[in-house]
Amino acid sequence: MRNTLVGFFSVCAISAATGCMSTTQAPTAKAAGVERLQCDGSATAQDEVQLLQSVKVLRVEPIYSHVLTANNNSEERVNGAKLLIRPPKGVTSEQLTRILQCHSARVLLGQVNGAAVPNDPYWLSDAWVNIDVRPESGNFAVSVSADSIHDNLRVLGRANHYAGDHMLATEPALP
Repeated sequence: MRNTLVGFFSVCAISAATGCMSTTQAPTAKAAGVERLQCDGSATAQDEVQLLQSVKVLRVEPIYSHVLTANNNSEERVNGAKLLIRPPKGVTSEQLTRILQCHSARVLLGQVNGAAVPNDPYWLSDAWVNIDVRPESGNFAVSVSADSIHDNLRVLGRANHYAGDHMLATEPALP
């Protein structure tokens, strides 16, 4: 009986320990995979930086997710940022997705200076960001999100600051 209990508790302890281990990839491992599979050298790091410096932002908005909480309540949580930008000349949404993902991977891997574009929302120093570009009303909607609320708030903050530097005036100035 005693051996059975010891065996049972040993299995429980091992199961609990492995259950607590994260199944997500480390940010640098994810970046290395993206860099290896998607970055073919068609756009250099300098091209990426020039593109990011020339982007014209129309607006930034938070992306929310609806989360159920205790006692049948719910709340909205920030799940990233959406930047509406003017399409760069001659660049498709698929190409821009690849360019931004490669840029993010290269900065995270230390191949590109992260300070080259102030408040660059397309990377975080210690987390991987997911980037998706879709056409929207003749512009591009760039969705950027991370794996935690804390990191998503950082992405949103960076996106707002980046937009402040790259905002395209969409309304006439008041007299």
